[in-house]
Amino acid sequence: GHGTELHRVTITGTARNTAGEPVKNAEIYIGTSASHHPSNFELLRGQTRTDETGYYELKDIQLLVNRERPNPIPRQAEGGFVVFGTCNGYGFTWHATCQYRPDVRPQGTELGDKNANVTDQAFYKGEPIKVDLLFEPPAQIKGRITDKQGNPLANTKVQLGLVDSLRNPNSSGIRSCRFLGNENQPVGKPVTFAAVHMLPAEFRETRTDAEGYYELTGLRRDTSYLTNIDPGPTFTPWQLRLATTGEQKIDNSRTIYVEYDGILNKEFDAPRQITVQVVEEKTGRPVADVLVTASPLRQIRRGGLQARSDSQGNALLQLGTGEYTLIAEPTPIQPFCFQEQKISIPEDPGEVQLTLKLKSAAIVKLKTVNAETGKPISGIRFLYETDSSSQQFPLSTQTVFIDYPQTNSAGELQAFVAPGRKRFIVAEPLTLAQAENSRGAILDLTGGEVVEVVFKLTPPQFLPDHVFAGEPEPDQDSIYTPDLQLKWHHQSELLRNSNLQIATQYTLIVRKPIDPDSLLKDLRALDSYQLPEIEKLLKQHQVENVNWSKKRLTAQGKIYREENYYSPEVTPTILSSRDGTPLPQSINLTDGWNTQRYNINNSQANISRHSMIHIDSPYDLCNWPALRRRHTESGETEKPEFNIHQKGQRTIYEIKSERYSQRRVCDQETGFIFEDSTDIRSSNYQRVSLSFAPQKYANGLILPRMFLSWTTSNGKLRLLRIFKIEKVEIPLQLAADAFSIPLLPGTMIVDSRHITRNASRSRPVRRIQSVLNGPVSDFAAYMQRHPPRIPKQESIIEYGKPAPELKVSRWFTSNGETEAPDLKDKVVLIEFWGTRCGPCIAQLPEVRTAARYYADAPLVLIGIHDSYASVSDLQKFAKKENINYQLAIDQPSTEKGWFGQTMLNFGVRGIPHAAVIDQQGNLSYVGYFSEALRTVDRLLKKGEQK
Repeated sequence: GHGTELHRVTITGTARNTAGEPVKNAEIYIGTSASHHPSNFELLRGQTRTDETGYYELKDIQLLVNRERPNPIPRQAEGGFVVFGTCNGYGFTWHATCQYRPDVRPQGTELGDKNANVTDQAFYKGEPIKVDLLFEPPAQIKGRITDKQGNPLANTKVQLGLVDSLRNPNSSGIRSCRFLGNENQPVGKPVTFAAVHMLPAEFRETRTDAEGYYELTGLRRDTSYLTNIDPGPTFTPWQLRLATTGEQKIDNSRTIYVEYDGILNKEFDAPRQITVQVVEEKTGRPVADVLVTASPLRQIRRGGLQARSDSQGNALLQLGTGEYTLIAEPTPIQPFCFQEQKISIPEDPGEVQLTLKLKSAAIVKLKTVNAETGKPISGIRFLYETDSSSQQFPLSTQTVFIDYPQTNSAGELQAFVAPGRKRFIVAEPLTLAQAENSRGAILDLTGGEVVEVVFKLTPPQFLPDHVFAGEPEPDQDSIYTPDLQLKWHHQSELLRNSNLQIATQYTLIVRKPIDPDSLLKDLRALDSYQLPEIEKLLKQHQVENVNWSKKRLTAQGKIYREENYYSPEVTPTILSSRDGTPLPQSINLTDGWNTQRYNINNSQANISRHSMIHIDSPYDLCNWPALRRRHTESGETEKPEFNIHQKGQRTIYEIKSERYSQRRVCDQETGFIFEDSTDIRSSNYQRVSLSFAPQKYANGLILPRMFLSWTTSNGKLRLLRIFKIEKVEIPLQLAADAFSIPLLPGTMIVDSRHITRNASRSRPVRRIQSVLNGPVSDFAAYMQRHPPRIPKQESIIEYGKPAPELKVSRWFTSNGETEAPDLKDKVVLIEFWGTRCGPCIAQLPEVRTAARYYADAPLVLIGIHDSYASVSDLQKFAKKENINYQLAIDQPSTEKGWFGQTMLNFGVRGIPHAAVIDQQGNLSYVGYFSEALRTVDRLLKKGEQK
């Protein structure tokens, strides 16, 4: 919904001190604060020094400008920028964020601005841009960091203004630095320093020395800083808001005021060594090599939480005071159960020793045979359910990871299973999931005991015979010989049934000025049996500096897992494990039941029953047509023309009809497909795939060493994908953790398993979010142990049905109390908010702009505040923030856990949130404010047409 542009501007100004004297030799910087910018864009756009008179000039600065589409309120093309400076003997300083708009200044106020001041203060095309800076004497802060026993904590990180995110340490951090005003520079409200992350690091970060002392100088006075003091991963960092002023200038009880020459000391609760001995429950014998994890119950901790038990069963952890969930995870070959229990570490500094008793798993041996022939059936997967629930889960060989095992060539599968009453059910293949006797009886499973179960499967009678045929029959009407079709099918079966682990280099080229016909011609001229110099060829087609990323694929049947290691040129590799091995930036998996996505860069893991993203698999690296699916065409069909000819070791098949044309180039001996291209004439669409350098592996599978595919529309290249296959492994059995997705502490889990594909069209949907306080070995297994808790309220709210009643306690505006507004025949836009909600305050400018934009429309905008407020306080706030639309205070909720009764009625658990009611009083939308505006615009246009 936006584009970015670079515009050359010149910015001038003068730097003075509080006495009005010029500040010479000050370093002056300009940084972009545009709302969107390309990845790896240099945010610091220029730097210069002031002269003897304090004058500076930033000449021909390339300023980033965003041009956004209406949403539906029109937005001006503009580029935000911040001018800031540093100078010896002064605190760093900055000017409020400025806006440059590369258009002629309008008459009056821009429609998309919240008020006339925004338009007046913007710099327009052709206008001089003058930004002055005021320097004041510096503030400083110093102190000592120790543990509660008085021991200094050396190398403790102290950050002001820009701090590390505890939840997402791989992010660029959290920023908050605001000038509160003083007698030299009075301000109506705090002035945010939007470029604090571009400020030289020595002004915002330091570390303690060997004795625990630190000092930060050159700070701005009368300024509020988000502050972080972090002794290391085994400690809980102290995050606070610090203000370099002696006066209480902000209403925040958590702010610490330290004046201009401040002292801030801190004592930390030092972690202690905790010994956890892992033993067998029945015998008391120690168990080695068990992974022990202590997951905090109330806060995120990053280190000291995990260790493996040694030969004496002892695992040594570093834990601070607090409550934890203690987790034991045996190795896949150990016949024990995953186990967890609650523990508490007291403040008493004495030694803590804990014992964790492992319960034995039941050993289940499943065998599948054909009931008619008695022959074993391989490739069978199982689900299980308990006697207390019909919910089914995939069976694994152990209790730590979900590993999707299947019966071997002897039809056998062994699994360590938690004791209890369980039933096993055939899950795959689907043809046998419908077979007679595919659903086992309820079994009593006892720890340490072996249970053998034989499934004698009879194919269901209602399925056609060809589904169970030993060898599928080739299509006799095809232009491809039966022998070639069988070769293709044999390879497709190898691809489907092999355990595959493939390392690739991958690149995606989008919307480049490549002539696809010319590219195809050049690629066809190459030797298909050799690996091409693809970078050299792409240069000939104006594609410079191809960015290759590592992608690792793991597959077993229809279970696909991909790891993405993005190109260092695009995303610097900053993630690594303890031994220095690079970690993937993202991991995605689909298993036929759920789709899981984990992005380590933003520390978020998503799980859903469906997915809108494509997860790469070995099927994206080659073309092997199968005979399993053939569609019988009815009626008269067009007989296409075809041409078959030989070229060296290859056979070329060309098909042409009025609707489409197709070209396949195959190896005569193996049937390997070098080219598969299709042109759809009616839609002017082309799909091309090319394979080079075929290589045969031990099990007979043939894969290319390079695979290219692209699509075109109206003769223009849409996207080009290239895989270079570096290594292929085909193990007989995959490791138990081959499909696992390990999660780091602080990961935000977004659970959408309870949401159907089209649910958002019919009712509000709420994804369930939670944050991990400790590490998790396998995302899928963790979520299986934590089934979704579906909120009841969302299930009774539906779009197109009468909207819930507005159960507010008081109606008012900034001028006083009012009657309830008349909503008849009007669109109603509701903003649920609160004055103690940071995101709500941040969204206020957008809400005010909407109120102004729709002032003359048949629309009522209502800001419903949570129930924890008074009319007098909100009226003062409304006047201060220029809120001129209808306001209300919600009634207290009749149920716990809600901000108010109306919010409960609308299913709103988090604020800010928005809702839209149409002209007939029916609910149209509940969710984000930006999407609510689109809904409002649609309803108003619909009303105009009547």
